[in-house]
Amino acid sequence: MIRETGVLVERELKKWVGRRGTFFISLITPVAWLALFGKSLNFVNMFSAAGLQAANPIIVKQYIDQTLLKLFGTTDYFSYLATGMFVVFAFFQSVFGGVNIVFEKRLGSMNRLRMTPAPRSSIFFAKMIATLIRSFFYETVLLVIAIALGFSLDFNVLNFVEAGVAIALLSMSFISVFEAIGFSVDNQEVMFSIVNLVNLPLMFASPALFPLRQMPWWLQDIARFNPITYTVDIVRYNLLGLHSFNIVEDWVILLGITVVFVSAGMFVSLKILENY
Repeated sequence: MIRETGVLVERELKKWVGRRGTFFISLITPVAWLALFGKSLNFVNMFSAAGLQAANPIIVKQYIDQTLLKLFGTTDYFSYLATGMFVVFAFFQSVFGGVNIVFEKRLGSMNRLRMTPAPRSSIFFAKMIATLIRSFFYETVLLVIAIALGFSLDFNVLNFVEAGVAIALLSMSFISVFEAIGFSVDNQEVMFSIVNLVNLPLMFASPALFPLRQMPWWLQDIARFNPITYTVDIVRYNLLGLHSFNIVEDWVILLGITVVFVSAGMFVSLKILENY
């Protein structure tokens, strides 16, 4: 199984590398959020527009810093946003992993793959591993772009590893679920509808952009059932030292979600592959 999985992972990566333009297109959304939203949100100009332009600039800055600390726990909102976008971008890559399966089914390549002697579990895990590799490649590029735009970073290997593991667990969870959906759906329009239905609601119902305490009570309750919430909390804790929940509880919840999602996704995917 390991050998077959490795061969299939290599096949997936070769297809990815051969698609020119995919790299830049995949980076448009997160870079746009970082560069346009993160940098255009100028709190100094916002407070000046509110009538503080005539005040002492030092006093204005102190007031803004105090307000930002109260709202976000840091005076650097861009870094706060960047840590959230690292998680959201990995999530986007994960849910779109199932779209390729629908196209492969329509083109007939999935049927040819099914006819090979490779175990069905190899197909499932190969697509998961290949999507993870692509995702972390993009995450590295996104990190470099964020640093270039002013992301405050205290390099610590252990913190980086913990943040990466949390992102990997979230990715594995949603890759599994959307692989199962991809194997179940034959129409790419339906698949895209499901992806779009999930993407933005889960992003906004999380602390990726703003703290939970700034949300309405009903949205806070929804966010507590969102896996992105706990992943963002772990990543932000490791990269910025900020957190909203108990970190141990974050890990327990995230691990539990991963076990349930991967198990369910694999069960459905293998059952469909056997009957495909």
